[in-house]
Amino acid sequence: MRATASERQKAVEIITTTFDQNPSVNIVIGPGGNRARKIGRLAEYAFVKAINREGAYLSSNKKGAALCFLSDSGKFSLREVWFEMRLAMVLPLKRVLQTLKREAYIKKHRFTGRHLYFWFLGVEKDGGQAVYELKEHIFEISRQEKLPILLETSVQRNMEVYERFGFTVYHTWEDSGDGNALWFMKRDWDA
Repeated sequence: MRATASERQKAVEIITTTFDQNPSVNIVIGPGGNRARKIGRLAEYAFVKAINREGAYLSSNKKGAALCFLSDSGKFSLREVWFEMRLAMVLPLKRVLQTLKREAYIKKHRFTGRHLYFWFLGVEKDGGQAVYELKEHIFEISRQEKLPILLETSVQRNMEVYERFGFTVYHTWEDSGDGNALWFMKRDWDA
């Protein structure tokens, strides 16, 4: 279930495909240029950061990817910095500055206790039970560690699905960019 560095390309492919229309991703990458390349760079950076924190997962059928890690895990990694720089190189300077400002707001309003941070969950259209397998795996980690799971979503339909799975909204950013709301959500380990 835990992804390896050699599975990076598959995880990046899943995230690139499934997050193409995600408002938060679009705020970061902007409207123009080679969208697939920019989303791919974002996905590569996210995967490398998650693998560095032992929090990258692929479903058993290799149709779903989840990036979820302990908030206090990870160590300094030149590889992670390199992938972050590669992402910044394909973005206009305006988007880089906007993203840094946006991330500062998110960090300021995110729950501050130790937690699991659920960054990305992507499943291909023919993914079968991949989403449930990954969800249950993350929920089991939460129970074992006795830690809440935190995430942010800018897709209202996703927010409603997360609520059905026991997440609650603890903060809403009404305009996180381009007029889109961003919901900050938390699920307690014993939910």
